[in-house]
Parts: sequence; C-alpha cells; structure tokens
Amino acid sequence: MKRTKHYDKQIYEKENKIKIAFIVLLAFLIGLYTGLAINYLELQEKDANITEKYIEIDSLKETIDIQQQEIQKLKEEGKVYGFGR
Repeated sequence: MKRTKHYDKQIYEKENKIKIAFIVLLAFLIGLYTGLAINYLELQEKDANITEKYIEIDSLKETIDIQQQEIQKLKEEGKVYGFGR
C-alpha cells in the first residue's frame, strides 16, 4: 500500500508539471499570435500610407511639369523675364 501511495504521488506531481507546462505554452502561443496579428495590421497601415505618399508625389511632379511647360510657353512668347531657366 505504501508503494502505491508513493507511485500515485509521483504521477500527481508529473501531471501538475505537465499542466503547468501546457498553460505556459498556451499563454506563449496566445501572446505570439496577438503580437503577429498587431504587427501585420501595422504593416498594412504603413503600406497604405506609403502608397498614398507615392500618389501625392506623382501628383506634385505632374503639377511641376505642367507649370514648367506654362513658364516655357510664356518665355517663348516673351511675357516672362528673369527666371534663370
């Protein structure tokens, strides 16, 4: 009988260690998944912002080109002086 109690105690201790390890692993996986999800969402937001900036830059480049063409026309007509270009 004494041997059975000792054996049961060892099994109980091993079960508790396994439960604790499982809980720690589960908490780690939940934290990891949450962190990855948040990182993914932040990267999507940054990517959208970068795309918007590229569109804005392209629009500004087009505006500059149009204005330079207008200045060139005015220079050719002799209506603008002293711009240096």
